[in-house]
Amino acid sequence: MNNVNTLTCFVIMPFSVRKQDLEKYYYDNEHWNEVYNGFITPAIREAKLKVLRDDDDYSSRLVGIGIWSKIEKSDIILCDISAHNPNVHLELGWAMRADKKIVFIKDDLTEFNFDLNQYYTYEYSHRLQPSALKEAITNLSKIITATLTDNTSNYSIVNKLTLQTKANEASLNGNIEVGLLQELLNEVRTMKRLSNTSSYSENSSISLSIQSKSELPEKLIGSTWRKKEGLEEIYFTAQDQFMYTSVGTQKWIQNNVIFDSDYKVMKLYWRHDDFVARCTFDSIYSSFSEQDGTKWFLVAIAPFIHPSFRN
Repeated sequence: MNNVNTLTCFVIMPFSVRKQDLEKYYYDNEHWNEVYNGFITPAIREAKLKVLRDDDDYSSRLVGIGIWSKIEKSDIILCDISAHNPNVHLELGWAMRADKKIVFIKDDLTEFNFDLNQYYTYEYSHRLQPSALKEAITNLSKIITATLTDNTSNYSIVNKLTLQTKANEASLNGNIEVGLLQELLNEVRTMKRLSNTSSYSENSSISLSIQSKSELPEKLIGSTWRKKEGLEEIYFTAQDQFMYTSVGTQKWIQNNVIFDSDYKVMKLYWRHDDFVARCTFDSIYSSFSEQDGTKWFLVAIAPFIHPSFRN
């Protein structure tokens, strides 16, 4: 990898507010410039990357060529899919074809569309309040760094399509068992080779490095916990928030977390059914249990690409 200060992040996002979106963005024609200058750019720079956006280049060139060229040359892509802008989706498609590492973000006004709900997407407040924005910048910076340092290619659609294509070819050639087993063996070897460098683990041997209980809220950010004998996962995105998903559905639900004053008890507030689960951690912070005995195990520590999106 190059020196981190020389790495570039190309931003794909709306440039102007469309007429049909003006009302929900308070008739602010400068909304996307505020998102870019006040949120996206500071987060990328905090991650020690150079920021690139197509309208920052005033040199004489064909617009399309300039965009495609910057996507091809960039080390990572940040894509804001808010408001479902057609140009954004077009550029995103090119970035996917180029097999680029991509960080997805969207505002809290935008619903997921079907094709993109399988990717982890960081959600930010469209109102851009200063206090929330400060935290969001730090969180997004961590996600950018985590994605940039991922070496497993689990972000890669091209990688997934290659595996599927090879399996189809094996089937057409009558070598179903041989072809599929060979591909599976290659995948296993790859994962074994990467196990020493990846922060992801399926066992409960990993734990949070915590010296005092007051560090717990901050240390939880970026970590993923999986329910024992279940397909449910939670991912802490902030000191007071976590995302919940049932693995396979890729539908994420944002919830809240509250700590007692002595940090001995963590309360998980599940919004959809207005339920609060009181949880306590084990002595090494590798698992926690709800009051009914339900147990969750730590399966990943940042930086990482969320395990729900691994092959």
